[in-house]
Amino acid sequence: MTGVRHRSNDPAERSQARDREFLGIAVGALGSIALASALVLVRGEIINANAALALVLPVLAGAVIGGRRAGIAGAVVATLSFDFFFTQPYLSLKMQHHNDVETTVILLVVALVVAEIGLRARAMRGDALASKSEVDRLYRIAELASHATDPADVVLAVQAELIGLLSLDDCWYEGSPTEALPRLGRNGAIEDVALKFAGREFELPAHGVELTVAARGASYGRLVLQAHEGTAASIEQRRVAIALADELGLALASSRRLEQDLGIHD
Repeated sequence: MTGVRHRSNDPAERSQARDREFLGIAVGALGSIALASALVLVRGEIINANAALALVLPVLAGAVIGGRRAGIAGAVVATLSFDFFFTQPYLSLKMQHHNDVETTVILLVVALVVAEIGLRARAMRGDALASKSEVDRLYRIAELASHATDPADVVLAVQAELIGLLSLDDCWYEGSPTEALPRLGRNGAIEDVALKFAGREFELPAHGVELTVAARGASYGRLVLQAHEGTAASIEQRRVAIALADELGLALASSRRLEQDLGIHD
């Protein structure tokens, strides 16, 4: 089974992320302008502080939809909209009164804080969905391994799950490794290479990292994980990858034992 490959590039996922960011910017920025324009109709009936508070809402929505940059863009546009529509002279970015300056600065700070809160809420929701997805991956492989008659099916399935889990460009199994590569250790650490950060997480080595396939003290080769430059992997994702490799190791160990038993009977 050496050389079994499953190749995949995932521009669709990156495109969806960009689309969400653009949508978030539109909701935060255009929503702030639209709301400020609508509130002009009641400008004489509400105090500026309440108008400023209302403008935080589209910023929050934009951050939840599109992330940090969308939240920041929404906060800046909301602040400028407040200045333009609600501070004298109206329809100008100049301000005559000290109180308006204070309110505008407070609005910017509050909007940025709310955007960050929205971002964290979005991240927590994403983490919850990712955790469920990771459990589902392990369940699918365990279920397949318990019923598969051909270990090559398990190899292909594990490769596919690893590509989806870590957003890899490529993943393949090698029964007899030759070239030395950085290794994903049992504790989830990336060994034998200088580590770089991609955002808040460690970056997977772009030239490849190996994941040992082993079971019951015996080695059954390795999985090679190849990611494009800048691909991050959290410690949770790396540990799930190790668990997937362990499932493959158990499947290969069972297959080898079955082959040996059949040979004895013959």
